[in-house]
Amino acid sequence: MKKLIIYIFIICYSVSFAQKKANGKIYIEHPAIEIVNQFNEAFVNGDLEKIKSLVADGFVWRNSTMRTKPGTLQQLLGRSNYLSKNVENFEIKHYGGSYPDVFEYKKDGILDVSTYTWMTGYDKNTGVELNMPRHANFRMTSDGKKIAYVSIMDDQVLWNKGYDAYQTTKNGIIYKDHPYVSKVRLLIQAYETMDPEKIKSHYLPTASFYDVMNSVPFNKAKTLEEEFKDFSAYAEVLELVDIREFGYPDLLEYEGDGTVVISWWEMDFKNKKSGNTSTIFQHLVHHFNDEGEIYREEYYFNPAQLPK
Repeated sequence: MKKLIIYIFIICYSVSFAQKKANGKIYIEHPAIEIVNQFNEAFVNGDLEKIKSLVADGFVWRNSTMRTKPGTLQQLLGRSNYLSKNVENFEIKHYGGSYPDVFEYKKDGILDVSTYTWMTGYDKNTGVELNMPRHANFRMTSDGKKIAYVSIMDDQVLWNKGYDAYQTTKNGIIYKDHPYVSKVRLLIQAYETMDPEKIKSHYLPTASFYDVMNSVPFNKAKTLEEEFKDFSAYAEVLELVDIREFGYPDLLEYEGDGTVVISWWEMDFKNKKSGNTSTIFQHLVHHFNDEGEIYREEYYFNPAQLPK
């Protein structure tokens, strides 16, 4: 029985090994790569005549949004013409250790050049940065001398952001007066008491805090308890004399992306030991959940302005 099992295993292994069959070759050097490099260079430079000389009759191209109908040569020429004139520092280059590959498929007689590039530049009209990976597959004609078809995979979300930047788009409503604005004002009144427990009652227990000037790394959040441990350390040295609203708070109700109140305050401090005083300017951002509770706070002030 043992011999039979071994025999069956050998047969299965031999069959699976025999099923491997080459269907062509991969090249790291090939004349078609130079044609593709010339195409990318011409596309970046807006050299429309050069592009025309490198593509075959009936040339078409696609990106990930073109599922039914491919793009025409005229559309690609228009794209090159626009980008070359409106994108500063426009480049399409291989990045890192990447390089193009040429795939020669024996069975179908197909020659493809695959590139792994990065596109960079920014729109000089809107400032939108077009910084994205760009994988393209160039299918050559049967003689390998012209480009018959290009398939491009890049960041369509970023392209749409670039297109949208030319429009005037509403992203919510700004309120001068709102119940959440009142909650922020009441929070500030609690700060004037310097009572940590009273102040903490205005936040969710799971609230996070971001000190824009002093967080390391800058996006590291502090918990409620961590924040008020620092607050207590300040309170031992400094007396908060007065807080004044600067201008007025704004509530920003974003379309589908939450609600925040931004506010600006002047704060008078006195050093308990030296008696020195100073006024600092503080900017606050409070994020509210659907229940109207503060779950995140971001604040900006310059601690160097506090009295010594």
